Amino acid sequence: MENLINSIRDYIHLSEEETELTQRLFTYKFVKKGDNILEQGKICKSLFFVSSGLLRQYINHNGKELTIHFNEEKTFACDFDSFISQTPSKKTIEALEDTELNIISFDNLQKFYAQINKGDCFGRLLLEKIFSSAIQHIISVYTDTAEQRYLGFLNTFKHLQQRVPQFYIASFIGVTPQSLSRIRRRIAQK
Repeated sequence: MENLINSIRDYIHLSEEETELTQRLFTYKFVKKGDNILEQGKICKSLFFVSSGLLRQYINHNGKELTIHFNEEKTFACDFDSFISQTPSKKTIEALEDTELNIISFDNLQKFYAQINKGDCFGRLLLEKIFSSAIQHIISVYTDTAEQRYLGFLNTFKHLQQRVPQFYIASFIGVTPQSLSRIRRRIAQK
């Protein structure tokens, strides 16, 4: 819970009373490696904070899994489109490692917004950060070379190269695993 409180404090101030309320609004959940915390077609009913572990967000397209994001420690994960509209999700969120989560339901997040001073500001700032990151990734897919996208992955997810299977990284940057191997060899030779 300490990582969660510190991460929220990166966005807004929390008083002692607000810290206690936040701790009551979030619940703890342990997820085993390989389990899904959200499945495509289900409604996303919670915002997840990764206290420890690693998540992968992906979509199924023409029978193929396409990785769209990774969530490591001290990050928030959610299908915000599904969460906000309470409609079925188009993506799956899977634990790549045993993962400890702090979870807040849609209703409890509304309480957080209403009862925490600047709670709604936290939500806006968090969504702005996620939106900016998503736009940067989309633009990169269309404008950067595969090598530039891989270097961008290394820059954004510095600690994940050894924790994420290479075929998921290849999927994230939009290449085959064989192409990723060639890219990595070229970079190593420079």
